[in-house]
Parts: sequence; structure tokens; C-alpha cells
Amino acid sequence: MPPELEGPGWRVFRDPAGVPHVQADTVECLAEGHGAVTAVDRIWDLEVLRRRAEGRSAYLLGAEHSDGDHLSLSLGVAETARRWWNAAAPQDQEFLAAYARGVNRFAENAWRSSQPVTDLGVQDNVPAPWEPWTPVAAHLEIHALAGSLPEQLWRRRVHEVLGEDWNRVLDAESPRSAASNAWLVPEHLSASGAPMIAADPHRVIEESGPYQPVCFSAPGLRIRGLALVGLPGVPHFGRTEGAAWAITASMTTTETVRTVVVERRSAELIEVTTGTPLTQRRVTVAGANGSSDERWIRTLDGAAVLPGDGSFEERVRDLPEGQRMELTVVKPAQDRAPAGAMTATRTLLSAMTTDDVVEALAGWVLPVNDVVAADSNGSCVHLVAGQHAGAPEPPTAVAELTIRANQRPADPAQSAARLGCAPPHRADRARELLTAALDHQSEDGPGRIGHDDLLAAQLDTLLPHWPPLLRDLLDDDAAVSEPLSDPARALRERLLAWDGSMAAESRDAATFAAWRDEFARVLADSEPLRALGESTGLPELWTPFLDPTARVGLALESIVRHGTSVGLDPRRAAAEALDSVAARIVAAREAPEVTWGRAHRFAPWRAHSALPPFPTVDLGGDTDCLLAAGTLPGKGTGCVRVPAARVLWDLADPAASLWITPDPVDRGSLGTTPLDSWARGEVDQALPWVPPGSAGPTDRRLPLGDAAAHLPQGSLPPGTTLPVALRPLDPVADLSTVHEWVRRPRARFWGMTELSAEEVGAIYALIRFSPTHDAWIIEADGQPIGIFQTYQPHGDAAGAMFRVEPGDLGMHLLLADTAQRIHGLTGALSVMLARQVLSAGTRRVVVEPDVSNHLALRRMQALGFELGPEIQLPGKTGRLAFYTPEPDADS
Repeated sequence: MPPELEGPGWRVFRDPAGVPHVQADTVECLAEGHGAVTAVDRIWDLEVLRRRAEGRSAYLLGAEHSDGDHLSLSLGVAETARRWWNAAAPQDQEFLAAYARGVNRFAENAWRSSQPVTDLGVQDNVPAPWEPWTPVAAHLEIHALAGSLPEQLWRRRVHEVLGEDWNRVLDAESPRSAASNAWLVPEHLSASGAPMIAADPHRVIEESGPYQPVCFSAPGLRIRGLALVGLPGVPHFGRTEGAAWAITASMTTTETVRTVVVERRSAELIEVTTGTPLTQRRVTVAGANGSSDERWIRTLDGAAVLPGDGSFEERVRDLPEGQRMELTVVKPAQDRAPAGAMTATRTLLSAMTTDDVVEALAGWVLPVNDVVAADSNGSCVHLVAGQHAGAPEPPTAVAELTIRANQRPADPAQSAARLGCAPPHRADRARELLTAALDHQSEDGPGRIGHDDLLAAQLDTLLPHWPPLLRDLLDDDAAVSEPLSDPARALRERLLAWDGSMAAESRDAATFAAWRDEFARVLADSEPLRALGESTGLPELWTPFLDPTARVGLALESIVRHGTSVGLDPRRAAAEALDSVAARIVAAREAPEVTWGRAHRFAPWRAHSALPPFPTVDLGGDTDCLLAAGTLPGKGTGCVRVPAARVLWDLADPAASLWITPDPVDRGSLGTTPLDSWARGEVDQALPWVPPGSAGPTDRRLPLGDAAAHLPQGSLPPGTTLPVALRPLDPVADLSTVHEWVRRPRARFWGMTELSAEEVGAIYALIRFSPTHDAWIIEADGQPIGIFQTYQPHGDAAGAMFRVEPGDLGMHLLLADTAQRIHGLTGALSVMLARQVLSAGTRRVVVEPDVSNHLALRRMQALGFELGPEIQLPGKTGRLAFYTPEPDADS
């Protein structure tokens, strides 16, 4: 079981789902190993990110990306990254540089074998090496448009074309391209007895998505989380042995956007108000096939002048002497060179408390995030991390269920800095579902929120706000100028009877979505909204943010509520959409109706238009559902934005952490892609993983042989045999026997003497279904005499205390306190059990008896175990011990 990759001080293993686990000797080695496996898995994504950050992506991706390169150059992404890296502390610089070294170590070979590269035939276009600051540039590029800039430009556009009153109608708290759910359950509401966090970031998915599940371990740390491709660490979603955190977009104002008037004076452009000249320089944007394009980069007092489309740029360039025009200047909220901007990527890896999380994020700059964090001590906090234009918001302790879904804060001071928050529907629905779990009383007491409740809520597909809107729009014949046709009336009745479910199998959901799509188009084409479709003077790359039909589609609820105040008639538009969709249904009556999942199919977007599309998956949900599989009403019913991951962090147990990402590439050994599992609502164990040992089949009886052969002479009468076997422990049938054993004083080191039978049964029920822990009843001559348990160290708290090796397996042994004991039986069983696990593929046996269990420690030494250090585990101080057979030893 050799590692898949290795380098100086690090090695990489991969779990069956394809998630990499980087083991390293130092944090810097960890970053290098992380960069290496990212190059192997995602070299195409890394090269696209690097070229975009440096303003050179059109050379690889085609001329249509030139405007994006121009914007990156204008915003100074690469220059900002260099400044941030130069301002960083030496240990942060080395952490980032180590990641870049790891990328470079495998980049060339990974590039030549990458599927997108071979599909495009660009194997010889080998990537240039990453610089130490390139990870920062990649991070800045990913989030260049994730702040408030698109929202501010849209609001300015509405103000200029229609007037400020229209911003209330068309705003609708519509979500931007980066949004999420993040829910924090404190320990007194948690079924596990410890805080839990559930989260899912909502993003447009390009290639395999922005997030990369990773597991890390190094001296003093063990962590799993979602890395941002191109950046070391897990600054957005992470779970250490003691703490966990997750983010949503804070929706704060992250840039100052202002319009300035400039005048041509000789060769310079001068801001009229201050007399300050603009700085201008010409750059060449290289395109594909040797083409190139000259562009201008302009700044005013260090702030970027936003590039326009071709016609606009010609006007600026050719502005006559003495003539004036307006330009847009964008200034970010952050400092020019914040020293701690990237510190959290390194320091979060060893965070063990919420105080550690807060301290690690103290210097964070971009993106500005709402963060929920918790630790195994029960502490729970909410904070805003990042630099924005609003007043600072100090971290606050939280003691109740906390729901973050990009909704506007109730606090007026916090709300003042928010721009473009999401409608409250997702937050309200999450609170409704999770509160219902709390309201469920049982004979054991009040309800608690469990894993199933959180995972089910993430997959909820109800749109509870739309049925009332439909009644407002359609349940009134007086609002319709022309009588509805019979098909339109039938469609209206069908929509009014719809319950709001956007489940994948629903045909009514598909019909509703078709009507809503047409409703948005009718409104967008009405007066005066049609004026928003005229030229914005901005390049095509802004279309997803400023397209009036898409914006109208996202603002439909607000238009229904407030449209009449500005002269719109939403009811007439709704009736017109009814007639149009009903006519299409009649025309297509020979074709079967599609389900919503089929109409709403999803496939990750490809960066290059010539790359073959990924296979599609049927998907339920909708923009405002908790399963936020977003559409742009008016632009079709296809799915354009989805949960880019789902995570569930349970502070009670590292093995209880769960995750999934919609990666369309199978990087593991399951024979299916994560995208398929994600679409089915499944999740995987989120564990630092090294190929484990085994005790053999866990679903049937395992004969171990005759114990008499291993007992001291005289322990049994001559000629007596004592056949021993293992059988899986049944948490129901064996409960009374097991509870009687573990409550005896002799079993004090087993740690269950004070537990009730129900509590013991619950523990063994969890073990029965655990993928990392197993329990057997030991039978001697057919009679139960004890318990044997094994665990895969990567799924146990003990595994965080030593470097887990391939083939490691932990074991525990408890013999019942019976009236008739056989001399030497414990030692004999230890030998037989060790032989069983070694014959089943285990390479090293790990035990950690209580430090005060001197008898067990002496027995381990007598059997050949090598004692290791003392370790602090939940409920005890243990002493590690390892048994590795000699290469030629008889197993």
C-alpha cells in the first residue's frame, strides 16, 4: 500500500471516493504535498486560474476571454497578489511558496496527461511555473466578481435608466453569484450532544468546481475541509479535532464605485473635479492562434478605471481635446498590502477552539464572509471576516440555532453595510424544518437536531412563497383584459393547485417553471423595462450580472409586490404568460410532459467552448429552495448554479463528519463520479484517510482456532480443546449480556460502567453501522466470553495522536468478569486475535490502554508491543503501543 504521491517530507494517499490525504512532517511540507496533488488532479483548472489572474487566458481559451483578461489587468490582480505576498509574514510566505513548489513538481507531467489538454491538443503548451505569490493571485481572481461590484453596477444602471424608485422594485434582495447556507446547532439542541455545522456554498460550477475536498495531517494537527483550488489550506470550510467552521457570503459592500467626469487635455485625461490626471498605459492582450489586441489600463489615484466595451473604449481613446465623458472608478475596501491577508490559510489548520478560529481570521481580507464556528468545548460564535466598507462587526457568542443564508441581518447597524442580500425564504424554511425537529417530543425528552435533519433540510425542494404569489397574480378574472382560452384556464387551475414542490420528479414544477420563465420574459419586454436592454457600454462578461431579463426573473416576487407603484401591471403579464405557455402545451400535446429534473438538468460549465460537455444529471430544487439549484427565470429552465459542496461537521466525533462535491471526474475507485452521488443527495465520510488494516469479514462468524494450543500448561485438563470464534455483535440481541459485562468494576477501563443499557445499545448501534469501527462477541466453545473491537485509526480520535501508517488497525479486548476464569486466556486470545487481523491484511496493530491499566501494559510488552507516548483521549489518558511482526514472522 504505497502512497500515490510523495516528496520531501510528505506523501499522499487517496480514499475510495478519490479524496486525497496529505501526510507531512511540517506545515510547509503539507502545503507542498497539497500543491502536488492539486496539480495531478486539477492542472487544467490551475492553469486557467493562473492565466486569468495574469490577464493571459485568451491565449489558451479563445478571443472571447479577452475582455476578462482586460478586467483582470485593470483591477491589478497579479500586482495586488505580489504586494500581499511581499507584505506577508515569513511563515505565510513559505507556506504559499511551498504550495507553488508542489504544483510545479508535477505540473508538466500532469499537463500532458490531463483530459482537457489532450481533448484540445495543447499538450506542448506546458504551463509556466507558479511563482510564490501565484496562489494569492488565483484566490483574488476567483473572487474578483464575488463582492458587491456587480450589484452596485446593476443598481447604478437601474437608477440611470429608470430612476431610483425602480431599484426597490428590481432589487428583491436577489442573490449574487456566490451564496450559501450555513447553519450552527449548539450542543444543547444537538442529538450528538456537541455542536454541529451544516453548510453548502452555492456557486456557478466550472469544470470540477471551486472546492477540493482534502484531508491533512502533520505533527500537532489533523484536519479535513474544502480547499479552494489554487490556494493551500481550507479557509472556508474546515474541521479539526477540536473546532469547525463554515462560511456564507456576507453580502457586504466591498468596493467604492463612483462615476467621474474626465476631460481631454492634450495627451492626458484629467478628472474635472480635482484636476487629477489619470494614469494610462497600453497593454497587449494575447489571443489564440497568435492574435493580439491592444488595450488600455487606466487608474485614478491608484483606483481602477473599469474597462468598457469596444465602442466605449474607442470613445475614451479618441476623446477630442476639451471634450468630457464619464468613467467608472472602482476602489476596493481593503488596504493596499494587508500583512495578514493570507495568514488564515496556515493558522486555521491547527485551530482547536473558536478563539483560535477568530484569531486566525483576524487579518482576512477577501472575500468578506459570514462565519459560523464551534468547538468541542461547546463554544459557538458568529463573525464577519474580511475588510468591507461598513463598520467593524466584532465576533459574537451564539447560544441558539443560528441560520445564515445570505439574508439581511435584523440588526440595523449590521444591515446598513449589506447590499444585494438574498430573500429570506431559504433562511425561513431552514429554521422551520430544524425547529420542527426540536418540537418533536419523545419519552426521552424534547427533540434534538440530528444528522438526518440537517441533511434532509439541505435537500429540501419546497418554494413556499410562490403559491401565495400565484394566487395574487392569477386568482382574479377581473385583472385580465381578454378572456382566457380554455387551455389557459386549465393551466391556471393547475398552477393554483400546485403545492410549491420543486422535486425532480414533479411535472407540475416543470410546468410552473415554464410559466415563470415566460412571465419574466413578458415583463422584461414591457415598457419601460425594455430600456434596460439597451447597450450598457460594458463588455459581454458583465451580461450574467446585468442582463435585464435575468434580473427581472430574479426579482419577480418584488415586482409582484411593488410593481404597481411604478406603473407595472404584473397580473396582465401573468395572464399573457398563461396564454403563451398554454398554447405551447397544446401545440406539443403529442409529446409527454417532462419532469422538473429533466427540464432542470445540470452539468458543470466548461472553460473552453471546444471541450466536450460533461454528462448531465437530473436535479430538483430552485434558486430560493434550500436545495438551491438556481435558474435564471426568463433565460430558460436549465440549472446554472448549485450547491458546490455539502458538509456536515459534528464536533462530537471526527468520524461523523460528512461531505460531497459535484465533481464530474471519478478520481477514486468507486466506479462513479461524485457528481452522480451528489445529485442523488448522498454524502461520504469526511475523514483523513490512510489505507487501513482489516480484521477480516465483518458480516459473518470468524473461527480463530483452538485456544488450548496457546494456554499455559495445566490451564485446561489434558486433551481438552477450546475452539474460539468471533461473531458480529448484535446491539439488540446481545445488549443485556454486554451491558452486564461493561458495568462490572473489572471493566472500568472499558469506560461504560456508568452507562444505562439504552446508552450502551446506542453506542453499539453506531458501531454496527460505522464504516470505520467494528465489534464482535468472542465465543469460546460456543459461549460468549467477551468483546473484541477494531477501529481504523483515521476514523478515531486516537488516530490524531500518531502518524497513521498504511495497514494500521486499532483493537480493544474485554473479557467478561465470569466466575470461572481460565489461567492465561487473555494472553492466548490476544495472540489469536493479533494473528487474525495480521492474516487479514493488517500490517501494524495499535492499542492505547489506559495509562493506569498496568496489567494490560505489561501484557502488551510481553506480547511484543512497543510502547509509545501517552495521549489524551476523550475520557481517558492512554498509552500508545504498536505491534509490527517481523517480515519473516509466522502470521
